[in-house]
Amino acid sequence: MFQEKIAQQYARLGRNQKKIADFLTLRYREAAFINALSLSQLLEVDPATVTRFAQRLGYAGYPELLHEIQEAVKRELGVAPEPSWDVTDESGMFFRALAHERENLERAPAHIRGETIAAVLSSLRSAENIYVVAHGLARGAAHTFVTCLHDLIDMPVRMVPADEMDAAVALSRVSAHDIVVGVSLAATLDKTADILRLARSRGAKTIGLATSHTSPTASNADLVLVCPAESAHGMPSASVLSAILSALFQALAMKHAATMEDVKEGLLTNMNLILSERGDRRMQESEVLRQL
Repeated sequence: MFQEKIAQQYARLGRNQKKIADFLTLRYREAAFINALSLSQLLEVDPATVTRFAQRLGYAGYPELLHEIQEAVKRELGVAPEPSWDVTDESGMFFRALAHERENLERAPAHIRGETIAAVLSSLRSAENIYVVAHGLARGAAHTFVTCLHDLIDMPVRMVPADEMDAAVALSRVSAHDIVVGVSLAATLDKTADILRLARSRGAKTIGLATSHTSPTASNADLVLVCPAESAHGMPSASVLSAILSALFQALAMKHAATMEDVKEGLLTNMNLILSERGDRRMQESEVLRQL
């Protein structure tokens, strides 16, 4: 995909080529309708820079890159048109925001290759230790992911503080047998990226969940899962990030069926002991699981 090609070359691009890379990565749906000349005028760069940029990515020229962008947009746009709501009305604001979340979720599969997911799941299953680091709006989803992995399927996972000194202590024994997962919605200033860079220097494999292939977290990850995060108000949305982390957990849990059954049995026993002490009726397994 063109986003991955951009990510591979991003660190070696010049200032003007990075302007092109950022635009095509973050605003590719708009770029799908812009030719090379219009793009150069919009970004205030030389038209030849646009051509050289495409060639640097391995395309014969910009038309070939544009074609791939257009194909990516076509794959994403298999969604129903958005109804027109009165955004001055509170319910209209709500449904418009919900439509943004739906669109982000429907776009997400177009950004993720099956082989990347397979590599992520394989790496997580085989790791001696899994460290997860996140800050800002991404922290809540990351914490839930860690709790599910640790408490429900007994994986060797822990949360790493985003503070540099605390992270240095938490990763003091990190090695090439470990995985460090960075979860971030940040586009520029990103503590998560700094900690991933530290982990890579120690030989650990890194996985990044980020809003684009060119974000700091993605740039410091061996494996990248892009989580579209557009919203009605401009602040990044964590809905896709949460959904992808949930899907990763569920895929991992399918390989830990015996552990899950033990957890369910223990949970059922404990809940019914608590209920019996209160004099309340016992619960069936399905009722207990709904309490989670």
